Amino acid sequence: MAKIRQPQEKSSANLNREDMRNALPKLERRIEELKQFNVDEIIDRYDPRIRALEKKIDDTLVEIFSHDTIDYDRYRISTLDRALHIMGGISIAEAREGIKKGFHSAIVTLSSLIETFKEKLQDSPEDPSTKAKRTLAELNIHPELIKGIAKLFQDGHYTNAVEDACKILEGLVKMRSMRFDLSGTDLMQAVFSVKNPILSFNDLQTETDKSEQQGMMFLYAGAMLALRNPRAHSLKVDDPENALDVILFINLLLKSLDNAKKK
Repeated sequence: MAKIRQPQEKSSANLNREDMRNALPKLERRIEELKQFNVDEIIDRYDPRIRALEKKIDDTLVEIFSHDTIDYDRYRISTLDRALHIMGGISIAEAREGIKKGFHSAIVTLSSLIETFKEKLQDSPEDPSTKAKRTLAELNIHPELIKGIAKLFQDGHYTNAVEDACKILEGLVKMRSMRFDLSGTDLMQAVFSVKNPILSFNDLQTETDKSEQQGMMFLYAGAMLALRNPRAHSLKVDDPENALDVILFINLLLKSLDNAKKK
């Protein structure tokens, strides 16, 4: 006698913090689309735009949870049309009211999901390493810098990433100034000198201009003394948050370098 095959139980979607964070803007876009849709302009109950919006919402939920999960079934929106289906049909005014109910129900459901995700994200804070890696990936980092240190940072080699960031800064200053005979602090002081600069950050016409130039020179020279040298000549170890702070400082110097004028 053949065994009766039991249906498999659906499992909950196993979402991590990144999954939930990535889902939030998508859900918010679906809600905004529902709010922007003017139901009162509908002249046909079976307006294809409604079905298209249903599909976008469903595709979003499938992307977040996958199809065969309890969570997908919990938040699934089967239809945006809550109007009655009766023999002979209903008026367009009645159809619009039913569709408005469906839109409102969908907004409530998706908003509830957003609040659930936000609560989970708040209740389980990220560890510093994950947070630093995510922040670096999301920020507008100088292309040469991100190309040079992104993999090191994502792999957890924070001190190496900081040291290489300083090397990238030094290398680009050499290329912009064509002073390959100098390095480190000597390079920065020569290139950004107030009296005879190779690269300047302003027209150097006023005392304020000269003060800015000198201040920037100190920042670039300080990056070599305080940030590069300790990592190049000792066993200094950076945690992810400190490394990110340094990299963002180097990022500022690189962007300022892009805007410097050659004298």
